[in-house]
Amino acid sequence: MMKTRTRRAALTALLIVPLVAGCTPVDASFLPDTETALTAAATVPIEGDTDGDGELSEFEKQVLARNAPRDITLHDGTVIVVIPGQPLPQPVIDQIVADATPGAAQAQTEDEFAPVAGVRSIREVATAYANEIGRTVVIVYWGQGAWGTVSSVDESGGTELAGTRDQDTMVAAATDWAESHDAYVVVVGSSH
Repeated sequence: MMKTRTRRAALTALLIVPLVAGCTPVDASFLPDTETALTAAATVPIEGDTDGDGELSEFEKQVLARNAPRDITLHDGTVIVVIPGQPLPQPVIDQIVADATPGAAQAQTEDEFAPVAGVRSIREVATAYANEIGRTVVIVYWGQGAWGTVSSVDESGGTELAGTRDQDTMVAAATDWAESHDAYVVVVGSSH
């Protein structure tokens, strides 16, 4: 029995000695400084933290959300990514045109109430896409003998641009307005 204990003790010593021998005093200069580590973590910039206080305010969160890419699902199920500040992808423009065309057609009729309903329909299209895209949408359309605009801004149409018989003039005016208001312009129809 004594031999077994001696063997166990010898075996244990053989296992522990290399472990203890491998442990040497560590130079404190190799250990990370807790204060420095905390300061370095605090100075890492946070995306969207415009005032540099290390936190995102509600306003900063809203700005981040507004500038985030948006997935737009087309009627056929295709998902298109819209990146704020970049032109609208053509498939999104095509779908807006398709959705606004019936309203634009109504806006051209001689019926007493149809033009008003047509403009309302165009505004609903503009508003629906503006909500999805996160930007104002201005639709240039032909109605009642002139090119006009409707936007998602408010009931009055938002742009306050006077109608004109020249499509290029209206598109240029709408484009100028859109550039200063971070908006997108979509033209429904062609020159008459």
